[in-house]
Amino acid sequence: MRITLILAAAAHDPLRLTDPFMPLALPLLAGAAPGHAYTFVDMLAGEEPDLEAPAELVGISVRLTAERTAFELADAYRRRGVKVALGGPQISANPHAAAEHADAVAIGEGELLWPLIVADAQAGQLQRFYVASPQPFEARGSSLRQLARFADLAREVAPADRRPYRKRYAFDTVFAVRGCPIDCEFCAVPSLFGHAVRRRPLDDVLREIDTFRGMFYLLDDTVFGRPGTFDYYQELYARLAGLGRRRLWTGQANLDAAASEQGREVIRRAARAGLVYAAIGIESVDPLVLERSGMIHKMGVRRGEDALARMKEHLRFIQAQGIFVSGWFTLGHEEDDLDAVERTLAFAEELHLLPVLCPLEALPGTRLHARLAREGRLDATRRINIRHPRLDDGALLEAIGRATRRAFSPRAVLRRSLHHTPLYGRTEPSLARRARARLERTMFTLVLQYHMRKGVIGLANDFR
Repeated sequence: MRITLILAAAAHDPLRLTDPFMPLALPLLAGAAPGHAYTFVDMLAGEEPDLEAPAELVGISVRLTAERTAFELADAYRRRGVKVALGGPQISANPHAAAEHADAVAIGEGELLWPLIVADAQAGQLQRFYVASPQPFEARGSSLRQLARFADLAREVAPADRRPYRKRYAFDTVFAVRGCPIDCEFCAVPSLFGHAVRRRPLDDVLREIDTFRGMFYLLDDTVFGRPGTFDYYQELYARLAGLGRRRLWTGQANLDAAASEQGREVIRRAARAGLVYAAIGIESVDPLVLERSGMIHKMGVRRGEDALARMKEHLRFIQAQGIFVSGWFTLGHEEDDLDAVERTLAFAEELHLLPVLCPLEALPGTRLHARLAREGRLDATRRINIRHPRLDDGALLEAIGRATRRAFSPRAVLRRSLHHTPLYGRTEPSLARRARARLERTMFTLVLQYHMRKGVIGLANDFR
C-alpha cells in the first residue's frame, strides 16, 4: 500500500520549526507494519501534506494542540476517498470525537494496532475502533477490535524505520522503558502505557543507538529509573559508555532516584555515558500541592522530611555530575495564589535551573480531569479549562509570561551557563579531556537555551 503518516501540528504551535527532536511515532508505525511505501510528513518541522499525492491509507498522530488541525486534515483526505486512521495521545483521550472524522481510531500503543489497521484496510474491512488496553472500552455500537493488554516490548516492538524522513534532525530519538507506577493526578502516562514498567531488551536499544550519527533523546518517562529498574539502567549506561563512539544525549527524569545510593549510581553512569541535559518535572514548590496530587512520590521525599530542602539536595547532586537541568512547573493549582509564580522563579534561580512555567490544565484521560468534571469545575471555553477558586486566568498567564521572559533573558542564560561550567568534565581522566568536556557542554548549554527560548517565549506570548 501507499501509506502517508503525518505528525499533525497547528500553525500556531510554539514548537513548530523549533523542535529539534525526530518524532518517533511515525518510524515505530512503519517498523510495525513493514513492506509498504511510506511517506512521512512532520508538520512540526514545517512540512505540509500534499492532498493530491497518491495514498491508499493515511495515519495521523495527534497531540492535544493539534486536534483541530488533525480533524480538518482527516476530513479533507476522506472527501477525496482516502481512508484515514487517527491515533496518538489526544485521540486516546478523546476517541469518540475523533471517530466523527476518521475511518479508524487507534486507542493505545500503535505497535500492536497499526498492523491490524493496515491489514484490515487492505482487506476493505476497517473497524471503527482499535484498542490496546486492559481497560474495557465502550464503542457505543460501533465496530471494535480490542487487544486487552499492553505490548510485550521484548517480542512485539520492531526496530523503528526512520528512512522515510526527508530531513536531518538535531536529535535522534529512542526509548527503552514504558509504564509508570506513579499516578500523578494531572498525568496521562499511566492510562496510555500502564502502571507496570516494561523494558526493551538492552541489545535492541544499544543496537539502535549505535546507528545514530549524533546526539539523541531517550524518551523514557525517567532516564534515572526507579526501584526495580536501577539494575537495568546501570547496565544500559555502562554499555552505552563503552560504545565505539561517544554521543551526547538528553532525556526527562524524576528526582526520586537521587534518594538512594543505587539510584545515584544510575545518575553517575548516565552522566559518564553522555547525558548532558535532563528535563525534570518538579511541578510545584508548594509541599501541599505535591502531597495532594501524588507528585511527592517522584520527588524522593520521605515522610516527615522538609520537602523543598530534600528536593534541592537531589537537584544539586544531579547538577554536580555535570548534568544541566531544566525544571518544569505547573501553576494554577487549587492552593496557588499569584505569588506562586514568583516563588517558583526564585526556587529556580536559587538552584540555577532553567525554568519552564506552564499553566495547569486538566487533560482528558487524567484523574484531574475526571475529578474536576465531577465537581463541575471544567470550562472548555476558557484559555485555562479549570475554574480556580481565587485566581484570574489573565493575571496568572500574564505573570507566567513576565517570569518566563526574565528567565530567558540573555543575562539569565549566561549566568546559568557559567555556573555549570566548572561542574562539567570533573570525572574525565585527563586535563585535556576535562577541558574539552567543559567547552563542549558549555556550548551545548548555551545553544540549548537559545533554541528553547524561541519556543518557550512564544508559548509565554501566546498566554497573553
